[in-house]
This record gives sequence, structure tokens and C-alpha cells, in this order.
Amino acid sequence: MTAKTVIVVIAFSLIFAGLGVLLWVWYFTGASSAREQPSSLERWLAKEARHFAMPSEAKRLKNPVAYSPEVLEGARAHWADHCASCHANNGSGDTQIGRNLYPKAPDMRAAPTQQLSDGELYYIIQNGVRLTGMPAWGSAGDGEGNQDSWKLVLFIRHLPTMTVQEAEQMQKLNPKTLQELEEEKTEQEFLNGSTPVSATKNHR
Repeated sequence: MTAKTVIVVIAFSLIFAGLGVLLWVWYFTGASSAREQPSSLERWLAKEARHFAMPSEAKRLKNPVAYSPEVLEGARAHWADHCASCHANNGSGDTQIGRNLYPKAPDMRAAPTQQLSDGELYYIIQNGVRLTGMPAWGSAGDGEGNQDSWKLVLFIRHLPTMTVQEAEQMQKLNPKTLQELEEEKTEQEFLNGSTPVSATKNHR
């Protein structure tokens, strides 16, 4: 058994031991609510589990997509439509869904995310993170060639310097509920000078 294998075995033993302690605490205290903030032990365990679950070759992957304003614009639109419901337009994670996940959606602008390599970010987008709200967005046959995911990596790098104006522009691209779509339709009808159907019904 090599020294590296021994280290991995010890690390996983510590992780499972920690999980056992957490399960014991949850069972006897009922502290299983998703409203609570993860403890420092949980955060450490999650970080180490992600570290050891990440293939070494994934960390070394280089982004094949070159930066350009057009690429960033497309990635921004993709983020607004697919990612912002959990991560917010500005990457803060301050959304109704993001705040109520367990663990909470991370602030993508902060060091724990920005210090990951491009390959690590790509791997997370493609494969998700178990025991969190992060799903796997890549298909089984994508390999290293999912251009949309690589473009999102470029956008994640841009998040710390994104302007308020950019975030506001993205609001137009965010998914709308049926109620929001109906309100927009009613407002547009009013601006066009026609009487909204709902208003006509209310006056009968």
C-alpha cells in the first residue's frame, strides 16, 4: 500500500467518523432542519469530500473557450436563465431557493469558489455535488467538450467584477412565473391603451 493510498484511507476514515458524529447529533437533538447554518465540522467535511471526489485530471483541465465580449454575453444570458434562480444574477446566492438550501448556495464571488481551477469549476457544473442542491448539468457523453459549461466558467470568473447594471439587465432574462407573465401582459396592454381583460371582468 503506497503512502498516498494510506493518506486517502485515513482521510476517508476521518470523514466517515465525522459523519457518524453528525448523525448521532441529529438523532438525539433533532437538529436536521435545513434552516440551520452548517456547522464548521460539516463545512470541513463537505470541503474534504469534494476535494477527494474530484479526479486529479479534472483539476488540470484548461478552458478551451477563449474570452470575448460575445462569449461573455451568451454565458450571462445562460446564467440568468438556468443558474440565477439558485445563485442570483450576481452570484451571491441570495435568492429564495439559494437561502433555503442546505448547505446554502455559496457566494460564487468569494475565494472558496474563485480559487478553484477552471477544470474544477467545469467538473462541478458537469457533474454536480452530492448531498447539496447542485445538480449535474452535463450529459454522460459530454466529456471535456461541453462548450456551454466552459463558457459558464468564464462568467463565474467575471462575477467579482460584474456591475450592478449587468445584474439589472439580466433580470429581463430570468425565468418568469405564470403570475409574473400575466402581470407583464396586463401592464403592456395598459401601456398600449387597451383595457386589460382582468379589469373588464372586475367592473361587471
